[in-house]
Amino acid sequence: MALQIILEVLIVFVGACGMALHSGLVQGNVRRDFFRYYTNLSNLLVVMFYLIRTVVRIMRSYDGFFGKIVFSELWFYSVTMSIFLTFGIFHFVLVPQFKKAPSDSPEFKMLHSFSNYCVHYVVPLLSLLNWLIFAKKAELSYSWALIWIVIPWIYVIYSMIMGAKGKNFEHTNSAYPYDFMDVSRHGWLVVARNCALVTVVFVLSGLLLIFIRKLF
Repeated sequence: MALQIILEVLIVFVGACGMALHSGLVQGNVRRDFFRYYTNLSNLLVVMFYLIRTVVRIMRSYDGFFGKIVFSELWFYSVTMSIFLTFGIFHFVLVPQFKKAPSDSPEFKMLHSFSNYCVHYVVPLLSLLNWLIFAKKAELSYSWALIWIVIPWIYVIYSMIMGAKGKNFEHTNSAYPYDFMDVSRHGWLVVARNCALVTVVFVLSGLLLIFIRKLF
């Protein structure tokens, strides 16, 4: 229990620091579209989830409304997979694109920033480690791999609606947060294929993680 509390408090701390730096808040220049990116929304979800768990532990209000949610194994898994998606998309899809950018570009500089490592690597991997160690394997269900994916799909629908309004993201020429979701550039068919592929990969990843946890 002590290790779990330490891990979760660490996740809250790193996530909060990472978002404060990544948003430009610390620098006094807050990014206008900060919470239109999945990375930042998923980090906010994780920070709030573990912060509430910590408060519930302190107050010993496990049977309250928030206690039942944050100590639900389904929510524990869903939040973990939501932030794991952030790591997966960034590392395997976006990093190869950013590495091609000029060394003086915002994308290249962001790639090697401390805040970037916090929100795209440290928080996701610590969250995954926490789940792999402490999830109650007897309560896990393979059907959850199809439930948690609702969270990113809500984000996809939200992004499509916002993108249809045509307002470009700050310092970009696109109204969509990520290139693989850019309907104006790739068309609906390609974007639908991209989103379907991501869904399949991460549903399978979710199934694999449940299988691994059940083994140990």
